[in-house]
Formats: sequence, structure tokens, C-alpha cells
Amino acid sequence: MSLSTVLRVLGHTDGEVHSVFRAGSRVYGTATAASDEDFVAILARRDAKQDLAFSPGVNVVVHGLDTFRSALAEHSVFALECLFLPPEHRLKETRPAFPFKLDRKKLAASAASRSASDFKKAGARFDEEPAASKKKLFHALRVPLFAVQIAEAGAIHDYGAANPYLREIVASDSLDWEEYRRVYGPLRERLCERLAALSSRR
Repeated sequence: MSLSTVLRVLGHTDGEVHSVFRAGSRVYGTATAASDEDFVAILARRDAKQDLAFSPGVNVVVHGLDTFRSALAEHSVFALECLFLPPEHRLKETRPAFPFKLDRKKLAASAASRSASDFKKAGARFDEEPAASKKKLFHALRVPLFAVQIAEAGAIHDYGAANPYLREIVASDSLDWEEYRRVYGPLRERLCERLAALSSRR
């Protein structure tokens, strides 16, 4: 999908948009023919509020310059994913690049909190929305996996790191959340523990 299509969804001109990054399944390598296309767009205005923009088959998380810088400062893994993307997923990137200084303790706290939230949401809605809950479970594992890469190497080098878990989760016919909790709960906890251990690095 081209930058011009994303601009049409946003309702903004090229000059009003600072940067546009591809996100989601087409970055992770998990997209199917039915998958939407996901993007993060940062408007050139500092005071623009975080928002969402939609069009059939297209989802855009919209930031202003200040809200995106704040997300980076808070070590949001979702925002950090944009910084380390390969060139083919960077639709527009205005220089200079966004500044980021790694704080492993902040990264560990942010990733663990987001992972715990996604895991809780997966369990809470599993009976009503098993497919969406399986996706939440995948993200509960993906976030600390990506954070471990950042803590160890200073960047995300493998956006498909969590994909084997997604394949297992999707392939399971079980409709009992407790089975998923027993298998993936301890795995999630080990990832967060590993991340916490890495947070002591200088």
C-alpha cells in the first residue's frame, strides 16, 4: 500500500505528516489474505492528540510529535517497533530521526505491564471472542520477546520471533482458556523474568 493511500485515510496532505510506518501482521510476517493493513502515522503538529483512523482494510494509529516522543520515552514496545523497522516498512520518515535512549529498567516495566494487560484481556474475553483472544495472547508473548531483543542488542532484529507461538495458538482447537493459561502463562512469566534480569545491565 502506498503513502498516498494512507494520507487519504488520514485526510491530511504529505506536508502535514511527519512519518508513516507499517505495523502489525505484515511486519511480523503473519498476515493472511484477509488481514487488514496497519500503520502508525505521526503528524507534523506537536499538539496533535493520539487517535485512530480507519478505512475498509486499513487501520492507522495516529500520533502527534509530542505523543509519539512520549511513547518512546515511556518505552512503549509498540512505538519502539517503528524505530527499528527495515526500510521497506518505512513509508515516510522525516529526518532527523526520533531520539531514543535505552533505559532497560523502564523497558522491562513497560513491556511487563503491557504483556500482563494483554494476557488478562485474553482470558477475560476468551469464551465470547476466542479468535480475538488468541491474538491478544500472541501479543502478550510478542511484547516481552521484542523487549528482550531491545535489552540485549539495542534493537529489534527479528520481528517474527513470536510467530511459532502464534501458529501453535491458532492451530489449537481447545476452547478452554485454562489450557492456554497453563501452557503460555509460565512462558510469559519467564520472558518477563528474563527481561527483568537484563534490566540490571548498564
